Amino acid sequence: MKKASEIISHILAPFDDKITIHRCLKKIITLMPTKYKKYIKSITYKGETLYIRVSHPAIRQELFYKRHEIFSILKTMHNHGICKNIKVSKIVTNYKYTHNPSVPKDIKFYLKNAKDFENRAKTPEIKKIFDEIREILK
Repeated sequence: MKKASEIISHILAPFDDKITIHRCLKKIITLMPTKYKKYIKSITYKGETLYIRVSHPAIRQELFYKRHEIFSILKTMHNHGICKNIKVSKIVTNYKYTHNPSVPKDIKFYLKNAKDFENRAKTPEIKKIFDEIREILK
């Protein structure tokens, strides 16, 4: 019988590259200055481009001007043998306004008894059928 760790490693083998890239991106975020860290919503890596999505337009501009800091973080990580599979040549910062969802108003609804429904039928045959149904429900 196989051990649980062998089974998990077998299941996750096709996704190993994506998992290591995701871990490296989290490390990049943790190594960034705290004033940027709290505004970063997500960070993705595609091709040789690093996409950073932020929650404030001023931080977007500031990260754009100070992208050399991110390159230096990546360089130090590569020097220590960490995240060598990420080779970034371009950094793109994005900001998209997202509306905060408002709290829904209280929805009021009233329950009526099934026998108290209104008969809005226009033809006499259908009106008669609805009256029979009402009598059965009573």
